[in-house]
Amino acid sequence: MRFRVHVKTNRSETRLVAEADDTLTLFVAAAPVKGKANREIVKWLAKKLGKASSQVRIVAGVYSNSKIIEVIGVGKEEAAELLGVDPNSFG
Repeated sequence: MRFRVHVKTNRSETRLVAEADDTLTLFVAAAPVKGKANREIVKWLAKKLGKASSQVRIVAGVYSNSKIIEVIGVGKEEAAELLGVDPNSFG
């Protein structure tokens, strides 16, 4: 499964929010320095989805605040339930 997120770094905590227009915003506690924010994104999503970090990767937007995330072995419905968002947010 792949989905797009808009990332905002240097926040108080890492959390995912589904916006009113069904886009996903990921607030990340880490700073965007030397890949720290990207590592935090992968680690956080893997933990929330019950997957190994090797099953979660950023396939586009490594240097951007708009990223496409790929998660292996999880469907839209399951991911939406585990992340607490509407399945329509995944596009």
